[in-house]
Amino acid sequence: MENKYEDAEQESVKKTFAGEKNKLAKMTFNEKVEYIFSYYKLHIFAILLAVIALVWGIHHALTYVRYEFYGLVVNSSEVDSSRQQDIHDYLGMGKHEGVSISSDVYSDERGDMAYGNRLDLLIATGQMDFAFTDEAGLEYLEDNFFHSKEELDVSLELLKEYGTITGDKPAKDISGSPIQEYFGLEDDVHYLFFYPGELNKDKLKAFKKMLDEIEAGTIK
Repeated sequence: MENKYEDAEQESVKKTFAGEKNKLAKMTFNEKVEYIFSYYKLHIFAILLAVIALVWGIHHALTYVRYEFYGLVVNSSEVDSSRQQDIHDYLGMGKHEGVSISSDVYSDERGDMAYGNRLDLLIATGQMDFAFTDEAGLEYLEDNFFHSKEELDVSLELLKEYGTITGDKPAKDISGSPIQEYFGLEDDVHYLFFYPGELNKDKLKAFKKMLDEIEAGTIK
């Protein structure tokens, strides 16, 4: 009886598992590779893509971070980025919640990009809850962040809740404070500015408590 897997019409034979196994058993290794690649390459690619998508999905689910608390270091590149994790832990944030402190953010032409000043863009996109800045950066924030004296007055009242007022300035002077050393800031970066809004009010209050403990020496 003629073997149906060896006749001239074998490529039109319905490829059952038993039939394919029978056919492959009669081939050399190289023939098997060539046959499988010729007839099943689309299946193989589809399986590989599915596996890659599955692995990526699992990795993303386990490791993704959604940033929820933002700090800026204005007019300086110096900051101890490891403090992001310290803030995260102190605030009791979740596994997938993150803290971002961005440096190299400038209030002068050094911050200009093709589509605008980076500092302005970070503020406009809600990526500033607090900032460490020098005198020039604080003046820039005052001139560009508050659009009227009334808005500044309202903001000053909110900032008083955090204790971040120095005279008539909407920031706290941390010159010589352990806060500067803790965050690895340059000497002239000695103002702490809080965004006077409601969105992250609870986080800012908790962060202010952390800063108080740093100043008291409880946190080193």
